[in-house]
Amino acid sequence: MIDKHGADALRFSFLAHLHSGKDFKFSEQRVEGYRNFMNKIWNATRYSLGALNDFKVPAEGLKALPNKANLSIFDQWIITKLSYVEKTVEETMEHDRFSDAAAAMYSFTWYEFCDWYLEFIKPIINGPKSPEREATQLVLAHVLNRIMRLLHPMIPFITEELYQKLPLRAKACIIDQYPNIRNDREFLTLGSETAALEIDIVKEVISAIRTIRGENRISPAIKVNVRLAPSDGQVQKILGNNKNAILTLGRVENLDIGEIGSLAKCAVAPVAVQNSGVKVVIPLEGLVDIEEEIKRIQKQLEKLNKDIAQLTGRLSNENFVKNAAEDVVEADRLLLDQSNSQLVSLQEALARLQS
Repeated sequence: MIDKHGADALRFSFLAHLHSGKDFKFSEQRVEGYRNFMNKIWNATRYSLGALNDFKVPAEGLKALPNKANLSIFDQWIITKLSYVEKTVEETMEHDRFSDAAAAMYSFTWYEFCDWYLEFIKPIINGPKSPEREATQLVLAHVLNRIMRLLHPMIPFITEELYQKLPLRAKACIIDQYPNIRNDREFLTLGSETAALEIDIVKEVISAIRTIRGENRISPAIKVNVRLAPSDGQVQKILGNNKNAILTLGRVENLDIGEIGSLAKCAVAPVAVQNSGVKVVIPLEGLVDIEEEIKRIQKQLEKLNKDIAQLTGRLSNENFVKNAAEDVVEADRLLLDQSNSQLVSLQEALARLQS
């Protein structure tokens, strides 16, 4: 397995599924998945080092902090997310919950850092020299340093190798201090809960646009028109302030923020983050074959109705509920709730396409 997929991928595979007192079935496919994670870290670091090509390491080195006034909202967002993951990793490691620590680092590194932060800051990194660009480069260097240190006990080989290439580092990762919210307080205070909420809303809106594109098989090469209907004025302001990020990352041609408008021949996706909501609307006429979409949804509804009838029948059977394992019954109830929600969504989508 080590020769085929690497020692770090194998280590991480064990850690990610090491639940106290439980055995787990070994899966080579799972190890292969974590090898992809190692590749993701390697490629993200390589891109980041390119983005830091003209970065001048401050005289204070690792103690250097950016001016908060120069931080972009994306910098404040990633620092806040870093504080969450440092807290989670410390708490889970202290209680030997290694799988939870591994899951937290996987999610933060792959999704929040690689998939979102690096995409959000591209316009800043590729833009002209400015105090904001220098601040973003310093934040990027700091976050990258902490990712290597946090992951080091889990995947020591790749992290030590990449650590040695970082502009901000000590002599070796293995003897560096492990980050936590206390020893990292000065850097983490540069984050912002408000910024975190704002970017989480923007992120969910972009994800909803991408989901609609995927479900309706709209080519990534085609830019779409989008209407956003925010739940209140504050959310509308957040969306307006981050319009460029939505246009770029959602592959959007025209973006209207305000009224929901007519929903006929449209795809609609609701977005909710804490108490804030947005309805994402994309007109489908001219982008998809409406008649084919109607047929596709009707087939899905037919299958879903059969599944719901089967689940309802099983859960109505007193013998099944009494004799089956509790977790099996609970899983069926959860699946029934999800299926009913999906049924309502599909029925609404069908009504919009037929109107």
